[in-house]
Amino acid sequence: MSAMREELHSLVDQLPDDRVQPVIALVRENLLASRRTQAAATLEMIRERMRGVTGVDEELDQLREGVVSA
Repeated sequence: MSAMREELHSLVDQLPDDRVQPVIALVRENLLASRRTQAAATLEMIRERMRGVTGVDEELDQLREGVVSA
């Protein structure tokens, strides 16, 4: 376990029980926001790389709709 994780565990262990839940909620919220940011950045990178490629939008729409092209 990294030193930062060990420190977090140590600090949480020192909290009164009624203060642990708000800390966990804050960590979860931060984690979800980080994942959304990473997903948006990945999508933008894919869009940029695919810019100008003919038929990409149609292909993506077919994939979203579950249509398989032959």
